[in-house]
Amino acid sequence: MSQNVTLEPVENVPSDSRVCHYDELGEDAKEEFPILTENIDISVDSTIVDGLEGYDLVKYTDYYEVSIS
Repeated sequence: MSQNVTLEPVENVPSDSRVCHYDELGEDAKEEFPILTENIDISVDSTIVDGLEGYDLVKYTDYYEVSIS
């Protein structure tokens, strides 16, 4: 089953945020992440969701807030 993932760039990182750096992501999430940064809302496979759902933010070229629905 696929779910939608939305990434929003953020300026401020709250101190209580769960942050992951891009290079710490699983291979599936790492492969898909650059594509996700270019799309507003995209449906992805559960393996990618599994790699992102434990985090509030991912540090890539900027910090991105991760929303899964």
